[in-house]
Amino acid sequence: MQCKSIGLWLGCVAVLAPLAFMLTGCEVSSASRQIEIQPNSATLKYGDSVTLSALYGYIYNWSLSDNTMGTLNTRQGQQVIYTNMTDPATPVVQIVTVTSTFSDNNSSGTGSNAPAVHTAEAYITHINSSNNPWTSQ
Repeated sequence: MQCKSIGLWLGCVAVLAPLAFMLTGCEVSSASRQIEIQPNSATLKYGDSVTLSALYGYIYNWSLSDNTMGTLNTRQGQQVIYTNMTDPATPVVQIVTVTSTFSDNNSSGTGSNAPAVHTAEAYITHINSSNNPWTSQ
């Protein structure tokens, strides 16, 4: 197809640009940005909970470093609630990991459409229920 005038040229662009986009696929605009968890740390006593939110990813999957220390209300989604299920004698840390898989950009800035796995971690410190910094000794 030849475009001989500006009007026809713009018409060609208007028709061919969406077609080119459809043929090349689309990518998540945040694919090159690392995902994050907010908050990325918390201190909890037995029975306390914290809401964790993942940012800058796509299709989130959550996991725990130790499934006996606490629970997540769900293992998928942008937001989860972590609940402390231990009352340790000394502080211990649970690592909550979120994973997101999506197409990424390569170093030249063009899309590779190859799956990229991004992860982020939050650190939950479990303390004994009797630990209260506001109580005088």
